[in-house]
Amino acid sequence: MKNKMSIAGKKAWVNNPNIGAEAIHSGDFGESFIAYLLSKNGINVVRAHNIGFDLFAIDTKKKVFRTENIVGISVKTRISKIHKNFVPTIPIGSHKIEISRNIWKTDAWIGIVIGNKDSSLRAFIFPFEDMKYLGGNGTRSDVVSVSKLDKNASGSVIKLFG
Repeated sequence: MKNKMSIAGKKAWVNNPNIGAEAIHSGDFGESFIAYLLSKNGINVVRAHNIGFDLFAIDTKKKVFRTENIVGISVKTRISKIHKNFVPTIPIGSHKIEISRNIWKTDAWIGIVIGNKDSSLRAFIFPFEDMKYLGGNGTRSDVVSVSKLDKNASGSVIKLFG
């Protein structure tokens, strides 16, 4: 059986040869998990494999999103390992999201999947524009603080799972 890897996975592997399969698999898992959770809420979702957006969604009943238009979603996944401490902030890559948002003329959302050492999972989704409320306290502005996600600092964080 031939090993199949997504286009995004191949690019990640070529650009970062030391990334390891675990990082690629966890990213693919996070995208699939968010897509599954949104689908369970009656939202139509497709995988994008686009720079900036991992998923596109249409929420005709406005159950999660504020619009019936196509929404672009960038998904970030962090899975804690037994031998590593969890990083309290998650880099987002806002520049790529801004470019995609302008090209596709769509609202941008961020999906976050967090796996803990005890194998529990949490999944969140929030509007890209609310990053200003969810950033870390350090010098980097292009990160999301996990503790602020948990506290729903922006008031618009939706916990999909966990």
